[in-house]
Amino acid sequence: MTQFGLGEDFEGDHYDGFASLPEMMSFLQKNGLKVICWMAPFVNVQSNSETLPNRFQPSSALTRVPGQNIGKASNYDEAESKGFFVRKDSGGTLVVPWWKGRGSPVDFTNPAARKWFTDQLEVLLKDSEVATANVAKEPAIGGFKTDDGETQNTAQPPDVYIPVNASYADGRRGTQMRNAYCFEYQQCVSGVLGSNGVLFARSGFVGCQAFPGHWAGDNEPNFDANGLSGVIVAGLSAAMSGYSVWGHDVGGYQDSNFGASTADRADLFMRWTQFACFSPIMQMHRQVHKQKKQDFTPGKTEDLRQYPWGYGAEALANYQFYAQLHTRLFPYIYTYAKESSATGVPILRPLILMNQGDPKTLGVQHAYHFGREFLVAPIIALKANSRQVYLPTGNWVDFWTSAAHIGEQTIDWNGANRRQFPLFVREGAIVPLLPENVRSLCDTNYVNNPTVASAKQDLIVLIYPASATSQFTVYDQTQIQCQRYGNVRRITLNSIARPVTLQVSGAEPAGVTLDNSDLPKRGTLAEFEASATGWRFDSASRFAFIKFPHAGGSAEVRC
Repeated sequence: MTQFGLGEDFEGDHYDGFASLPEMMSFLQKNGLKVICWMAPFVNVQSNSETLPNRFQPSSALTRVPGQNIGKASNYDEAESKGFFVRKDSGGTLVVPWWKGRGSPVDFTNPAARKWFTDQLEVLLKDSEVATANVAKEPAIGGFKTDDGETQNTAQPPDVYIPVNASYADGRRGTQMRNAYCFEYQQCVSGVLGSNGVLFARSGFVGCQAFPGHWAGDNEPNFDANGLSGVIVAGLSAAMSGYSVWGHDVGGYQDSNFGASTADRADLFMRWTQFACFSPIMQMHRQVHKQKKQDFTPGKTEDLRQYPWGYGAEALANYQFYAQLHTRLFPYIYTYAKESSATGVPILRPLILMNQGDPKTLGVQHAYHFGREFLVAPIIALKANSRQVYLPTGNWVDFWTSAAHIGEQTIDWNGANRRQFPLFVREGAIVPLLPENVRSLCDTNYVNNPTVASAKQDLIVLIYPASATSQFTVYDQTQIQCQRYGNVRRITLNSIARPVTLQVSGAEPAGVTLDNSDLPKRGTLAEFEASATGWRFDSASRFAFIKFPHAGGSAEVRC
């Protein structure tokens, strides 16, 4: 905790440090956050000396991170004496160079080593416990970022983590474990969390799909094959391999091959953000090295490119919109995550996977279904505001304009507003959402802070009626069904008691009934928002907004 105990001045504000681990965990809890702890499978004999990333000090004043042990880890000797590390064929403990120093990988094929390793993680979980609203204790740690686990560091080719001459407790050698090691590693850490947390892993092989989630690794900040366009292909390839809960670093991770101008960088960040919203995991992570005072110019966005506010007002507004939308989509995304765990069908769905009888989908690389209801086609070129999109069978509605399109054709999509991109909703789609004000997906009991809006029971349902009956079952067994009869739309809801808002696409209704009783029409948005019950029509978007406190059980709305 030494380094976290230091205060820091950043962008004109001062932030105090934390006196203890419980204080830090409580701070994160009260802000509606869970913690994912970064880790690697190595225990070091020597660690690289790291300096404080202080942009306001000259290079001569750079200091080592307080509290860092650059020598042997305190638990190394115990593990080595008990044979808990991977060994060399020739005998002796395997020590390998990696990007944080030199260390020995834990042998996860050894049951005693697994127990030694998991016991330490369980202590960490216990130490992170915070008091919840019902006075119970709950870990603030909700997962582990299980980094590395692969054969070697591709950025430093001599650094081989799993040489062919490695020897494992179950009899396997390095040749077999070059793929299998990451499975043993992730299975061990996942066992500590059970159903109360997630992994965020980079490496993977057959079987690792059972330990979600994973991310795309270290990509370049550009539109090229190792940038945005390649990441989309990687996500769809991972999906075809059974990886469902998957994400990537918004804007790219590496501090290299960036766009030439600030405007180019902002354009990339905006387009990558849009793809991230319609990915199972939306997150930012950047490798930016700015340590010397002479390299830092306050107010210049290239010095702040690891932050959403480092790309200008338009890019920040774009990020805020899509980050909020991604949060609101949680009931939809989690429904498909549960479906994936039962059926194996991923959340990101390549067109060929879901339209196997349509040969035109075979070559589509940069468009996909997000769940069943959305068709997503990210912009993958610098300063572009148009692209061709192939629409599979069915009828499709432009998410932004509500323009209708018939499927099995390629269309030219154009949009001058850079905060929009080709996004379509299937006719008949039903999409459950959270309210706009939700700021944390942790439950209210855990957050224990009324100033942070967390996900409660409120449900908003976006509906695009079709003549055929369509339905959606949310992960909590809430069922919504809709059918259009001429100009009348009939919606049935079966749910627990909760406030409900329906947003129904189409023409303005003559009236709205709830279980055959008329709902009052509200003339203005302010009147509608101030009322618990009623409806209004927005002529610009052509949506009818209908709200009521659902008493539980079945209800029928006609509009």
